[in-house]
Amino acid sequence: MASDYSTKISLHRFVDELTAGLLPRAVSRKSIILNQIDRDLEVGSDENLLAFVLWNLLDKVVDSTQNECIHIESVQEGDSTMIRVRNAGVYFYRSCGNCFRQVQDAAEKLGGSISVDSWEMSTTVALTLHKAA
Repeated sequence: MASDYSTKISLHRFVDELTAGLLPRAVSRKSIILNQIDRDLEVGSDENLLAFVLWNLLDKVVDSTQNECIHIESVQEGDSTMIRVRNAGVYFYRSCGNCFRQVQDAAEKLGGSISVDSWEMSTTVALTLHKAA
């Protein structure tokens, strides 16, 4: 069960900082990364654990994507915040196979879960953070 963290993280800024290191590789793969997370959205979370989960997901997305626009968006429903990455590439499953269990375990420690949905030539990866009761 996740702890109630007192530190609030600006999710838009946090994602900007994480993706800065991925931009050169994304550009070399002829892809761009768009941070479409609400600028006012803050989450209470363990910053290091959240960075581990998001970095690993975004790193695998960039590796599995070519000639695409990668959209990172936020969706809030009730007490849950979803960080959704669209156009993760058709090879996402293959590129994340070995690390996925560790990333899923870390997401669960945050009180969240990871989901992956594929259809046609696109994959969407989502980290959903549930507010602690």
